[in-house]
Amino acid sequence: MGFRAEVTETPIDLPGLMAEVSDATDGAVTSFVGQVRDHDPEASGEVVSLDYSAHPDAQQIIERVVAEALAQSDPDGVVDVVAVHRIGHLEVGDLALVVVAVSTHRAPTFEVCRAVVEAVKHGVPIWKKQHEADGSHTWSGLTC
Repeated sequence: MGFRAEVTETPIDLPGLMAEVSDATDGAVTSFVGQVRDHDPEASGEVVSLDYSAHPDAQQIIERVVAEALAQSDPDGVVDVVAVHRIGHLEVGDLALVVVAVSTHRAPTFEVCRAVVEAVKHGVPIWKKQHEADGSHTWSGLTC
């Protein structure tokens, strides 16, 4: 498989992604699941929901940054990975970013999973508007 990276408005199906990327030869599955939380250091109060928005080129950029992270962290090409970042309106508990890395052994999956998460978080132009319980909002991620 290699990799697949996507920016989507569709809710993320974690079991579906795991099934997509893994097969009977894989002995290790490492995943990162980022979900919407009810607080944030950049918010002044309780976060009740958020809206993710993305640059029009975010799909091409996520594909590039995941390919680069995979090339650097897995030069032997032993790990398959899928990375999906959701945009649009999300409620507390909704999945925002999921990365699943699989291989025959665990060590490379940990390294790849972390590298891909960091690459997506720092390299893909996606911003979030956090809605707080008092009706105010805070923007986050504007430095990407």
